[in-house]
Amino acid sequence: MRQLLFFAALCLCINISAQHINFNEDWRFSLGDENGWEQSNYNDASWRQLDLPHDWSIEGEYSKDNPMAHFCGYLPAGIGWYRKTITVPQEWKGKHIEIAFDGVFMNSTVWANGRKLGDRPYGWVSFAYDISEEVAKSNTISFAVRVDNDKQPSARWYTGSGIYANTWINVKENIYVPKSGICIRTEGNVVSIDTELFNKTEKGSKITLVSSIKDANGKVVASANAKLKLESKQQSVEKQVLTIENPMLWDTDNPYLYTLQTEVKQGKQVLDVVNTPFGVRDIKWIPETGMWLNGKNVKLQGVCNHADAGALGVAVPDKIRRFRIQQMKDMGVNSIRTSHYPRPPEFYDLCDEMGMLVMDEIFDGWHRKAENDYGAHSFDEWWKQDMTDWLKRDRNHPSIVIYSVGNETHGDIAPELVATCHDLDPTRPVTSGHSNSEDMDVFGVNGSSEMKGFIENEVSKDKVFIGTENTHTLQVRGYYRTKTWYRNGYPNEKRRPHYYPDLTEEEVFTHDWAPDSEKVNSKQIFLSSYDNATIRLNSRHNVEKLRDIPYFAGSYRWTGYDYLGETKYHGGWPFKALSSGAVDIANFEKDLYYMYQSQWTSKPMAHILPHWTHPTIKEGTEIPVWVYSNCDEVELFFNDQSLGKIKPGKTWDTMNCQWLVPWKPGTIKAVAYKNGKATVTKTMTTANAPAKIALSIDGAPMANKKKDLVQVRVTTTDAKGTMYPYGENRTYFKVFGSAYIKALDNGSPMDVEQHYLAQSRNAFYGLSRAYVEATDAAGSINLLAASILGEKKQITSNKVSINAQMLNIRGDKVNPNIQVYYTTDGSQPTTKSSKYKNSFEVALGTTVKALVVADGEALYVMEERFAMDEGFIFDAEVGEMVEAGDQAEDAKLVNAVVQNKGKGFNGQSYVFMGKQEGGSVEWYYENDGAAGQFNFKIRYSASDMLRGEYKIILNINGVEQKMTLPTTKDYQNNWEIIGATENLKAGANTIKITTLQGDGLCIDEIRVY
Repeated sequence: MRQLLFFAALCLCINISAQHINFNEDWRFSLGDENGWEQSNYNDASWRQLDLPHDWSIEGEYSKDNPMAHFCGYLPAGIGWYRKTITVPQEWKGKHIEIAFDGVFMNSTVWANGRKLGDRPYGWVSFAYDISEEVAKSNTISFAVRVDNDKQPSARWYTGSGIYANTWINVKENIYVPKSGICIRTEGNVVSIDTELFNKTEKGSKITLVSSIKDANGKVVASANAKLKLESKQQSVEKQVLTIENPMLWDTDNPYLYTLQTEVKQGKQVLDVVNTPFGVRDIKWIPETGMWLNGKNVKLQGVCNHADAGALGVAVPDKIRRFRIQQMKDMGVNSIRTSHYPRPPEFYDLCDEMGMLVMDEIFDGWHRKAENDYGAHSFDEWWKQDMTDWLKRDRNHPSIVIYSVGNETHGDIAPELVATCHDLDPTRPVTSGHSNSEDMDVFGVNGSSEMKGFIENEVSKDKVFIGTENTHTLQVRGYYRTKTWYRNGYPNEKRRPHYYPDLTEEEVFTHDWAPDSEKVNSKQIFLSSYDNATIRLNSRHNVEKLRDIPYFAGSYRWTGYDYLGETKYHGGWPFKALSSGAVDIANFEKDLYYMYQSQWTSKPMAHILPHWTHPTIKEGTEIPVWVYSNCDEVELFFNDQSLGKIKPGKTWDTMNCQWLVPWKPGTIKAVAYKNGKATVTKTMTTANAPAKIALSIDGAPMANKKKDLVQVRVTTTDAKGTMYPYGENRTYFKVFGSAYIKALDNGSPMDVEQHYLAQSRNAFYGLSRAYVEATDAAGSINLLAASILGEKKQITSNKVSINAQMLNIRGDKVNPNIQVYYTTDGSQPTTKSSKYKNSFEVALGTTVKALVVADGEALYVMEERFAMDEGFIFDAEVGEMVEAGDQAEDAKLVNAVVQNKGKGFNGQSYVFMGKQEGGSVEWYYENDGAAGQFNFKIRYSASDMLRGEYKIILNINGVEQKMTLPTTKDYQNNWEIIGATENLKAGANTIKITTLQGDGLCIDEIRVY
């Protein structure tokens, strides 16, 4: 039926020569790989039917054994196929027809009726194939797409797998404007246009090219005609110059867009029409002062972002993409770096529309950075084609102000990459994330830019300078420590961190996610939301530097959002995501979000941290209470008693107003004043035990549109409605109406439950998220959510509450009669079990089960266990932070095996180097600082029963050093450390240890400092 409607819509449009038809619906999909799946007569009826975009990896289950491993977030990869068969409309016959893909990850091969159209290894480019031959010869076309993301890791972060962006059918006459064939440049009120034209016919043709510029209301404000003779089978470029009288300028506050309408006419017939939005803006780059937009000096207040959106993977709906861009704008961000690869076209369209500047980045590495990435296998052959397609696709977007061609990589290819950018788009400068900086127009520096004294003393003034990854801080939403943490320790000569004092002499908070005995290594910690967990530089200090140093043109913090993958920085499994964002993977803002808002926005705001629910903290313990605000003055009250006023300062240590407040239950209130008037009031109240949930929608409501989606927020509260900040009880969901639960999330960096089509999710620090998607364009949609609530360890209360809430999402609200029946003896509840009326007490060790019934229909059974071995830890021992090494068992092994016999090793295991010589262990090590000499510590155990010493080769990026390891007593129980000094490159490095003698040698970890 949908296919019939699709072609009915086509028939209504047959008088329009050019068509751009969405081709997302009704594909077939199968995981696996068999010969013959590309053939037109293959029967795919048993395959799953779905609509694109699609990411099959995010639909799968997390597993420590998945080959994506810590690089890509422990999700499944593999090979997948997509197929779709259509009837060819008669109106297509004799025309130029293309099938276009906006993004397929990765190694795609496309067939039409069994004819191979082509391969594209890179997963982050848009491409198209000519299918005019199949249209002319056949009445049906079967498309097949093979996507090979089997060899892992294929990147250093989560990539997704599949056709993750839109697909299109482009219908044109045989004289047409090729894909990405228009280039628009503006200077002042002058608009220069280059239009590519192709004549596919067998004879020369006379045509008229009409270029019209329309304003936002559709009024033509400038136009030009050109009469041309196009030779047979030839492509040509026509140059035109138009002038707009008093143009509206595009900027971040008023992103005004014009549209260039390009028409190709032959007599009265319109052969092709292309509409290209663009903006009129002037940009200058000056080394001493940075970027100037329309005569105004603009600091790039940026973030780096990867493409995934948590539970939705990389097949991000436009509505969520828009929400996230707006969320960044509301934080005060004015620029996004597409680290480290391009995005689908819709991202740039939204940035144009919403006024978000973009650093458009094309590549991560020019050589291998992950074992099976594009740099390892395809860069040399494909970079020119991919870069050309990228530049031509993106160069008309006013939001894009600078290109980046690499990230922490190196190579003689750099000048050619820059020259290609200049050739296809001379209007924008080129930079990189610390890659062949001498060849770049703009000096972009990643982690080194955070080093103490770097910006002040080591930045050359002959180029514009940008901190392309600056700054790196880590924080988990809702988690606090008062002691300062550095990833590589303090002091660290190589990292040159700034000094930040502890907030208190002794650690105040003892809350933790697990006891130390359950952590694989000392990296597996949550990090504090006070902006006191960093690598070299905290976020407030970087904001100060960006504001006050004139030649510091821009800073792109790592990152705007937490993202899946790169979990080795958290010690690996069960961590699936990196907690570097100001917003978590479920789109919940962290405290740091409001720090930026206080410095980068003008709408009056105030934000208090931490929360004021501390069940195990001794009364009278002084807790640092911070308030971020952009107002003139902030007054803090505790239980309505003023604790004094503080003016937010300009230096990093006074941006946040701080009071040391003796802890006891109550209410903290911050009143922010502007021009002497109370403008913003925020409160934080001690919560009692969890007893309810509250449902709300973040972002735009559900539209009357099929496949529209909303983000439902579930908040754990006490009986009075105060958020309970340690909430971790499970919520169960049921949709009434024309929608379904697409995915669930909670923002945790280490919750490894499946997202896709899940029906329940634990809260994480009081919040969880449901993505609800409509299955029809009309019809009422309501969501029922229910939870068994209580303190898992019964720290302050042994009461259990059961709560169900309805949320009207679209159309008519329904009010079913909800009844709940429960048991406390572990048995399955029925309608004959105890009917829930009020909260009840349970003993530790009790499992509560509850049956939820709506209008007499049993919906689901909920379950919650209350015991000392459940949930968060409230009285964990807080010791000194220890720098952790890279574990051998997480590295690449050849002729070596993981073992855990013995004792004293770090992590959960170590590597036995094998009984024959040649066993090796190889680490990927990313040096986000400057190149230079580094110290290495190898932790090992060597048997003294076989020989007196062991010879190994330490190989750093291909440079070998032979080393001799003395034996150790008590083999596999006693571990020694041997040191070495070697050079590391900035960015990607490989460190490999190979044994020259078999048997008797074990490697535990390596540390680099």
